[in-house]
Amino acid sequence: MAVPGNAERPLSRPRRRNVLSHQAILDATGQLLTEVGYGLTIEGVAARAGVGKATVYRWWPGKGALVIEALSGALQRVPVEAATGDLRADLLTAVRRAIEIFAFAPQNAVIPALAADLMGDPVLAQQFRDQLLRPRRSVVASIVRAAVERGELPAELDIELLLDLYAGTVFYRVVVSGEPVTDTLAEQLVDLLLDGKPPLKTARKGEESTSS
Repeated sequence: MAVPGNAERPLSRPRRRNVLSHQAILDATGQLLTEVGYGLTIEGVAARAGVGKATVYRWWPGKGALVIEALSGALQRVPVEAATGDLRADLLTAVRRAIEIFAFAPQNAVIPALAADLMGDPVLAQQFRDQLLRPRRSVVASIVRAAVERGELPAELDIELLLDLYAGTVFYRVVVSGEPVTDTLAEQLVDLLLDGKPPLKTARKGEESTSS
């Protein structure tokens, strides 16, 4: 006599194994990003995760897509500070967090190499925007929008452009110019965005004052 529910039990076990394999692959990718950067391979990820290469390709079409999802998972573990209602303080926190995420997180040293792949792959570029850029961006947009509603910023403010100004600066320095990305930069950007205060040169580490 058949036991009720037996027909459903075989379906649950593969599903469980798939979930575990999926996470194992993402964990392996995160580890290898820290160890070897964007030079990791699908074969290496599969070996580290204890799965076959075909299992990796079942969920991701290539290395770029896999790396983006792994970075997204790491990003989700970075806490999001609650807005305080102090626009300057909240915006400064947002800029500092962008610097931390894109300049100093160990895995994110791969972003310059990944950016090259984005240029020739619109689908991958869209995934990058959806999974890495927009989640944090939407949080900061809500902070700026609330300031507009309080009358601290003009109603006609182009919020997207304002966000581009600081995020683009950080991204450009990390990926293109290699110029310093520091806490001083965060303060200069907020002064520029809120007060139109031109950024002044600051002495870099190792430079001596020329004042007498």
